[in-house]
Amino acid sequence: MIKVRIPTPLRKLTGGQGEVMIQAETIAGLVNNLEQHYPGIKERLCDEQGDLRRFINLYVNQEDIRFRQGIATSLQNGDDVSIVPAIAGGAQGSETVAHVRVHVSFPEDKVKEPVIYEIGRDFNVVTNIRKADVTERMGWVDLELSGDPSEIERALAGLKGKGVHVDPIEKNVIE
Repeated sequence: MIKVRIPTPLRKLTGGQGEVMIQAETIAGLVNNLEQHYPGIKERLCDEQGDLRRFINLYVNQEDIRFRQGIATSLQNGDDVSIVPAIAGGAQGSETVAHVRVHVSFPEDKVKEPVIYEIGRDFNVVTNIRKADVTERMGWVDLELSGDPSEIERALAGLKGKGVHVDPIEKNVIE
């Protein structure tokens, strides 16, 4: 059996459960089996083509499936899968350590503000700058946030609340 950690926004589909046990051999099979047990969850996780939605991240034993085989990632009995909405607010109660990479764009009026420092100070996440280009008039940073998935969600919402633009990074930017 695979333990699946359900984020707060999806718990209404699982009868309020924060963790469920599902049998599956791959992530694709896991999503299909989740749908059989909890109707409506697949449409929240996948688009019309069956691919994971852009703002949904799945982790197998704390490793992002985007850096493995995506939805074809193999699963074994005892694996721990976390579903993490990349940009959302308010999920609580997970003990999983997650790593989320985002591209942050700064408008001219925010370039000189210590936005990344403040996120690391105000939320229980580790910030790690992977790439950046900052000038007097604009800036962007590829940022990795590590920590509890719910705290990462809060930090991402905090970034957006500071007036910067945040987009998930769908491929590994570490060279």
